[in-house]
Amino acid sequence: MSASAEIRSTIGAAVAGCMTSVALSAVLGFQTFLYFQIFPADAMRYKVLVAWIWVLDAAHTILICTAVWQYAIDNFGNNAIVTTIFPALAGTVAITAITTLSVNIFYGWRIHKMSKQNWWLTIPIILLCISRVGLAFVTTAEMIITKTFPKFAASFNIVLTCGMSVSAATDIVVSAARYYYLRHLKQGYSGTQEVVDAVVVFTINDGCLTCAVVLAAIACLLRMPGNFIWLGIYFTIAKFYSNSVLATLNLRNWYRHRPRTMGIPLPRPATLALQTASSGAPRSLGKRSASNEMHSRMEVFVDQQVEYNVNVDDLMHRRDDEDEHSLNNRKS
Repeated sequence: MSASAEIRSTIGAAVAGCMTSVALSAVLGFQTFLYFQIFPADAMRYKVLVAWIWVLDAAHTILICTAVWQYAIDNFGNNAIVTTIFPALAGTVAITAITTLSVNIFYGWRIHKMSKQNWWLTIPIILLCISRVGLAFVTTAEMIITKTFPKFAASFNIVLTCGMSVSAATDIVVSAARYYYLRHLKQGYSGTQEVVDAVVVFTINDGCLTCAVVLAAIACLLRMPGNFIWLGIYFTIAKFYSNSVLATLNLRNWYRHRPRTMGIPLPRPATLALQTASSGAPRSLGKRSASNEMHSRMEVFVDQQVEYNVNVDDLMHRRDDEDEHSLNNRKS
């Protein structure tokens, strides 16, 4: 391989990954600004999460830019520098792991709520997240100790690969669980079908995107360990995770301003018959009233706190109690 080709596949790939990461970081900054503008009264836990994600992203971007500067500027013309592992580069591995942990804990908490505290599902997700972070911290430590890619690859490439593989597996489990419970929520509720469909599509695309990026980094690392193409892809992993959380939170504003109301038709023939009998209305009026009531809708909106849980039975019982109380008042 010529020197120019080697530079393109090493320093060039790292610079391209850095530029892409900075662009994704700018998108995240814009999403963070939108979040605090649109949801100033949101729950404190979400505000803390958004601020934490933004801080991690800023630190990640600084480390990436520092590492690329050291390769491309400080050591310009030194082709042998591509074998060196700078501490800033090792730090990006740890920050990526912490970011993925934060994101997956957020999604794991949502799955825990949607599954009605199903620990059999939540605990494996937690264990996968912890395993991912543990492997990443080992990778970071060994990168700092070995200081060069050849020494690191000789014994610890498998640790880096396993860490990314666990990350991809976590994405698959989390996305599958979110898809299952959202589809379960949709069954029988035609009024919420459109919005749940939109959430399901976003969930699938979100999970597939992050998983595909991780798998691409693994494939490039295994097939082309001598260049930085895998590294350029790896730089973007944390950015996609961070943006997925902010997109999930900010999409609530889109749900709120949909042009059509989402509702569930709840016909109540028994109540209608009682109302017609007590009022003594003519048969035709009773039918007309029944027809009007049959088209009445009880609005059940998607939870604005991102959990997408709707306890329909409780809402139906509450409305029936209100109807019974109204009938008693009319009789008296």
